[in-house]
Amino acid sequence: MKNIWLSNLDYQINKIKRINEAAHTKPDDDEEMPEDDEEMPEDDEEEGPESKLNDRQKMMYEHYEHVVEAYGKFNQSAKANGSHYAPAAKNPFQKNGMVCGNCVYFVGGGGCEIVSGKIEPMAICKLWIIPQELIKE
Repeated sequence: MKNIWLSNLDYQINKIKRINEAAHTKPDDDEEMPEDDEEMPEDDEEEGPESKLNDRQKMMYEHYEHVVEAYGKFNQSAKANGSHYAPAAKNPFQKNGMVCGNCVYFVGGGGCEIVSGKIEPMAICKLWIIPQELIKE
């Protein structure tokens, strides 16, 4: 039996490797370069919380995005399709910065890119991806 999740993971790993290789290759000698007086196009710099993620977190971010594209948002339950959402009143990790409001998926106004329903900024779920700099020990 083929493991689809691992196949997709291999695909994502190879995709990231190709992107990294392309970003670090030098242009061919016969490729036209802008003249000195021409403005060089700026690199597309990542903006938003995703730019502060480490490589593992970036891969997780992409993976969850693909899962949601294929199957829809996770619900808030503790079942197979659930995010194990814990409302703010039940989140024991608030003092550590592990809250939905710090997660890259959080959408201001009480939403989430990957979990359905109303999301409290001080709540938490098992799908969080929070930049290390926002996590307090």
